[in-house]
Amino acid sequence: MKPLICPHCRSRIFFEQSECAECATAISFDPAQADVVRAVSVLSCANRELIGCNWSTDPGDPYCRSCRLTRTIPNLGSDRNLALWRRVEQAKRRLTYDLMRLALPLAVPSGAHIAIDILSQETAGHPIMTGHLAGLITMNLSEADDAVREARRAAFREPYRTLLGHFRHEVGHFYWEALVDQSQLISPFRLIFGDESANYAAALANYHQRPDRAWNRDGFISEYATSHPWEDWAETFAHFLHIVSTLDTASSLPLSLDDRARHTLDDPYLERDFEALLALWELVAYSMNELNRSMGMSDAYPFDLTPAVRGKLHFVHLAILKARSEEGIGSGEAE
Repeated sequence: MKPLICPHCRSRIFFEQSECAECATAISFDPAQADVVRAVSVLSCANRELIGCNWSTDPGDPYCRSCRLTRTIPNLGSDRNLALWRRVEQAKRRLTYDLMRLALPLAVPSGAHIAIDILSQETAGHPIMTGHLAGLITMNLSEADDAVREARRAAFREPYRTLLGHFRHEVGHFYWEALVDQSQLISPFRLIFGDESANYAAALANYHQRPDRAWNRDGFISEYATSHPWEDWAETFAHFLHIVSTLDTASSLPLSLDDRARHTLDDPYLERDFEALLALWELVAYSMNELNRSMGMSDAYPFDLTPAVRGKLHFVHLAILKARSEEGIGSGEAE
């Protein structure tokens, strides 16, 4: 996240704030400018009062770009559901910001477009599975409950599980359809990730039922990535977003960097030099992990980028670059 500054007193602002902590000026994030402005100077999202959405919207649209992606909201019959929905939308605004900065399409010519159902398992009366189908992302509201999510993380032996991570993973499935399927990239995809025509339901069933939980840590970013090539892509896509977003935030920190690092951090979302991105990420990830350990916390990024995983990340990067070049976007300073 690039540095955000209060338009009144010039204090630093967090992306989620709707009011400056120093001068109490009401502020909004304006997606058109990708910056914070005075709330009185723009149209506020209709969800500002209800769930604290701090984004502005466009004339004629009651909801901001992020809230417009939500097709179904959870049952608001309880204060708990309202509080959890607020957290989900906060994470979704981060995702929407990622997609804006990467200049990725929110729809494909076939008609599929990103939409999100946020559903409460307690009020639905049946299990809600977080997942994706033809652009529609279903999010189980309970994933916003820290205790529930941590229990699931431990049960599934995951080193990392967050709301934002869920969104970045599920949207990765959409971008497999948008960037790879039916494109010239499908053959190299199969060489790198495997044959996606393998029965998906059977592959997931085998993954969850297999007694031996050992997996190839050299070839995959996570255990779940081993279940099917689509999941391998989605996991890798999510990690690419983790990397460029965190490097973008690092660009605003008081770090001692050489000239090449500063150029890479100028806009990691549009950086074309993959090796420069990864070289800098290794330093930042190491620094984050050391800082966390100093606080007695688990590693912020508990993953190893092996040569095979780096190759998969490089493929994701190339797919994004290809999409941008076809749209004529991103040929500026990051070239």
